[in-house]
Amino acid sequence: MSRDPHDEAVTSVMDGSAWEAFCRQLLEAGRLVISAAPDDPFDRAEGLRYVSRVAAYGLTNFIERSDPATSVVTEGLPKIGGDNPDYLYASAPLSADFEYRLRGNAGDARYLGVGTYTGDVGTADGLKLSGYLNGSEIDMGADGSFEIAVSLAEKPGNWLPMLEGTTQLMTRQTLLDRKSQRPAVFEIERTDGNGGVRPLAPERFAAQLERTGEYVSGAIAQFLEWTKSFAARPNSIDPLDPELAAGAQGDPFTHYFGGYYDIAPDEALVVELVPPKCDYWNLQLCNHWLESLDYGNHVVHVNDHTAVSEDGKTVRIVVAHRDPGVANWLDTAGHLRGCMVLRQVGTPDPHTPACRVVRYEDLST
Repeated sequence: MSRDPHDEAVTSVMDGSAWEAFCRQLLEAGRLVISAAPDDPFDRAEGLRYVSRVAAYGLTNFIERSDPATSVVTEGLPKIGGDNPDYLYASAPLSADFEYRLRGNAGDARYLGVGTYTGDVGTADGLKLSGYLNGSEIDMGADGSFEIAVSLAEKPGNWLPMLEGTTQLMTRQTLLDRKSQRPAVFEIERTDGNGGVRPLAPERFAAQLERTGEYVSGAIAQFLEWTKSFAARPNSIDPLDPELAAGAQGDPFTHYFGGYYDIAPDEALVVELVPPKCDYWNLQLCNHWLESLDYGNHVVHVNDHTAVSEDGKTVRIVVAHRDPGVANWLDTAGHLRGCMVLRQVGTPDPHTPACRVVRYEDLST
């Protein structure tokens, strides 16, 4: 007689084995980080903090706010995979069993993208697009307000398609001045009725806990491959390997580049970029774990709004551990090494920058 998956799930909650399996996933993620860490206490401490951050997000996203029957848009994603300091992210659970309406207002966002996705980072199939709209494709009112139907079947007006396997909605918006600009806002509701909040079911909780553990270990393993690829060519920036990009499909209108800085205290990395004609570009610094650096207290990224060009074409960006008194300085915020991510949005002609390491004392000459 075959085992009933429902009974097995309930048993795993009753005897605690579901929780033990989750804790083993966390233990494995921590071990994975330590094995991939530079021989530096600072980097290793950040790596273990990274595990805790991803776990905190997973518990919230896959347990507390995971029911597509009562979907809610939640702001924020973890610091993972080169999260962009210029972007505000949000997400909501979806199911192809339901139909939704996404309402919102674009605010002062320079760029707006709304997508539906199957799978997720850290899984065998990765995160895959099932539908996408950027701001120019969304019919908005004069005040920036909009409504978008989210469903399997095509709808009149703004329509964001789902597939049978669609599990989540993700939004990204570009704010070039977070302190003064109004962010876009989003609300989602079911249009096919609402069954109300369901009480916790033991078998569903067992599956949610398993999914959280898989996300933590899988996502960390996936992005460690990105770091490994970037670090293989230190102090350079190159187009993102298509195989790596395939496992984390984000904005289809963006060209992604990855790099790794590894400079001594008396060195600096000079990056020269000729930005193409595009909707937006930026270059940011991350730590070894592909977490964006502390952009609230340090200048760790530059974009088409803040960049200074001496000749009107080339932007010279300087990555250094202390302020050299030159334009476009990016502060490593105490990191001797880490990843870099370059984005160029909405261009058919992306540009790969040139990089070189120089002595810090030569920057002003």
